[in-house]
Amino acid sequence: MAIRSGAGTGVIVSLVVFVVATVFLLVLSIVFYVGNREQVDKLKSAENSLNLYATSKEQSSDAIQTYAALAKSANQSVSSYLINQIEDRNKILTGNPKATTEEVRAEFHSSIASGKTIAITLDGLERSLNSRQEEVVAHLNDLANARSTISSLEQQLASQAVSAEEEVQVVKEEWQDVQDESIQLNSRANDYFTNRGDRDDRLRGGYQGRIQQLGEDVDFLRIENARLESTIAELRNKIDSGRMGAVDPSTLIDGTVLEISTGDEVFLDRGFNDRIELGMTFEIYDSYSQLREDVSGVIPRGKASVEVVKVGKTTSTAKITRSTSGQPIVRDNIIVNAVYDPNYKYSFLVHGDFDADGDGLPESNNRFIKDQIERWGGKIINDKGMLPGDLDFLVLGISPVEPAGRPPKGASEAMMDDYARKKRAFLDYEHLLNQARAAQVPVLTSNRFLVLTGQRDR
Repeated sequence: MAIRSGAGTGVIVSLVVFVVATVFLLVLSIVFYVGNREQVDKLKSAENSLNLYATSKEQSSDAIQTYAALAKSANQSVSSYLINQIEDRNKILTGNPKATTEEVRAEFHSSIASGKTIAITLDGLERSLNSRQEEVVAHLNDLANARSTISSLEQQLASQAVSAEEEVQVVKEEWQDVQDESIQLNSRANDYFTNRGDRDDRLRGGYQGRIQQLGEDVDFLRIENARLESTIAELRNKIDSGRMGAVDPSTLIDGTVLEISTGDEVFLDRGFNDRIELGMTFEIYDSYSQLREDVSGVIPRGKASVEVVKVGKTTSTAKITRSTSGQPIVRDNIIVNAVYDPNYKYSFLVHGDFDADGDGLPESNNRFIKDQIERWGGKIINDKGMLPGDLDFLVLGISPVEPAGRPPKGASEAMMDDYARKKRAFLDYEHLLNQARAAQVPVLTSNRFLVLTGQRDR
């Protein structure tokens, strides 16, 4: 019985301990449950609070993660970072960091109302500004070019004014000379008529012949006075509607044909002693009467052209380079070369452009004409725009065409320079031609020169 009592006691103790442990665990469970419930409520409350700013789905988005990283780098919360960004943007757009979206929309109502973004509007304004700036730069460049053109034209006008003034001064001097001469003649005529009565009384008895002579003198003075008045009219007009200065045919005969070979050669009566050079060309005519100009001012070509191929002391041999069918060269035919003269060295002034290669286009260099004249015994006078008093011939190239009108408004500098060059060439040509006409200096055009020097058609 004693042993059973001990066993029963142990069971009771164990049971008590179990019950106590169970109660403790129950109490502990209740305590933990209550604490966990509070934590769950707090967690749920925190989640609800967080959802006010960002849902769990939004929190995991790339945008929120990017803002979180930027806020962390700025040592700010995400909310603080975003608020600062919004305020900075509002300040840039409206000047008010606390501006609402409606206030921003009101500030930019025209752009936003049309469906455009502010960025698009600003970009368009920037492009428009750049385009305006480019237009302003282009206008400034045009203005600079116009100023340069105006400056060039002013210089050209100044140069032309000086040239015109010089020409006017020359005409004034010539006019003054004529006036002085006219005054002298009028004075002489007045003196004569004043004293004529006295002289008539003294010479009437037996000096009728002398009286008649004096009457003839008076007539001569009247004729001279009329001539001077005509000269005055010429100088006033400075325009001569007549033909170029005619060439005296008798002065152009340079020799004759001695004999005719059976081949294509002829023998001339001029040689080394007469200053004949190899390569000289001559035009062959029957007589000097054929050297007269026609109604249009053109001297006809001869019936043949020859070129000197052999030179003796007193004679030379020439090859026929051109001939006319039915008009053979015969003995005593005359030879003509406007440059050559056996006894005299003619002076020539060469001006203008000549067709050197026969292509119909004038060359800007007339050096080949001058070389030819010098090679054949002529003397070249420098072209200074004026004719010297001892000039024998004026050789003119192809007549330049006067430019029609003036260059259009806005013409380039190159166009203005081309117009000025052509205008100057025309005026210089006409000025020399008018001088030659007034001074009665023979004028050899390009065609006349080729004809009267016996050269082949180019």
